[in-house]
Amino acid sequence: MRFYILYLILFTGFAHSFVPEIEWHRQYNGSGEESHPHYVIETSDKSFVMIGETGFIDDKSAKIFVVKVSSRGRFLWRREFGRLGYNLGNLVLETKDGNYVLAGCLEYDAALLKIDAQTGSLIWKKTWNLGTEDAFESVIETANGSLIATGYRDGLAENTFINWGKGVLIKTTSEGDELWEKNISKFISSGYRLKLYKNHVYVAGHPFEEGAPNEHLLKLDLDGNLVWAKSFNSIYWGFDIDNHGNMLLTGHTRPTPMSENWDIEAILLSPDGEVLWTKYFGQPRGYDGRWIHDEVWGVRATPDGGWLLVAGTGDETNRYEENFHASGPSGEWKVYLIKLNADGDTDWEGVYGKKGTDWAGEDVCITSDGGALVANDTGRFGFTKIKPFIQQTK
Repeated sequence: MRFYILYLILFTGFAHSFVPEIEWHRQYNGSGEESHPHYVIETSDKSFVMIGETGFIDDKSAKIFVVKVSSRGRFLWRREFGRLGYNLGNLVLETKDGNYVLAGCLEYDAALLKIDAQTGSLIWKKTWNLGTEDAFESVIETANGSLIATGYRDGLAENTFINWGKGVLIKTTSEGDELWEKNISKFISSGYRLKLYKNHVYVAGHPFEEGAPNEHLLKLDLDGNLVWAKSFNSIYWGFDIDNHGNMLLTGHTRPTPMSENWDIEAILLSPDGEVLWTKYFGQPRGYDGRWIHDEVWGVRATPDGGWLLVAGTGDETNRYEENFHASGPSGEWKVYLIKLNADGDTDWEGVYGKKGTDWAGEDVCITSDGGALVANDTGRFGFTKIKPFIQQTK
């Protein structure tokens, strides 16, 4: 196991008086040449668990990869699941017994795995062969300990992002034994994020097919019966619900008032799914917006009533390269964090990274000290701790 301590810089050209700095950063690799994270949580023991893959999806050399570190980033354990092949690690959930459930794919089959919190060793594994390529993207636990997972069947087996399959919703016992399965492909090609609020399940997903104005958000009861389905503007990746039932969807879309290329869209919804406001964000380094991608992947409600969005910013073309920002040239990717208040106004924005390297924010969790932990794709699992920015109340 190797770990890296880097010299870190916060790059900010924004007018906001306060932008939190990086507190610490660690990065860990698996057995593959590279490892790429997708989701992170702070656990009840104040540690952090991150999930993704080690190896590569496109050449079928991937394994599910899970790493746990302490509150200061000290390595605790790592685990890999699956043989070299098509395996996806999409989400980790801490269950009521203090252990963790993983949602993803094992050799083209949708998979739930339960692992021990202290060692990462496997407790049980369940797989579903639903079609050609199947995967779970998200899982939640209900009050009685049962699990509800969403994802897709009959996907394209091309990457970890959009697979244009057929949306599914499955409920199991706490041991992973199936109770029911619901076909939600009438509404979405894939369930992507699940949230539980007041005995209802909210599924944020992807449209039925590319370019179609299909439903992106479903509200169901705990038996999987549809209450309503809503359609919005874009393909959304980040989704969270605050303590009042307000919901934020975030995705990258184009064109926007910011540029003709990918920028960030955030839509706040009422508990009934009605749009309260829509905001756009992007171009934090001032490079030419025709070439820059601002790709948002996660959002979390913050204890002060606001929201924290995590993204990556950079360009992916050889036709453009500028180098006037302190963080490095436009072709180097950096973590981009956006803190909003309840009205969608920007409290602060920050660009984070090490010059000469690629960083990209894939997910974020709010930490118990009022800071944040970014799941940072550096070609490794990057654990990037942001100093506290939310005032703690006694």
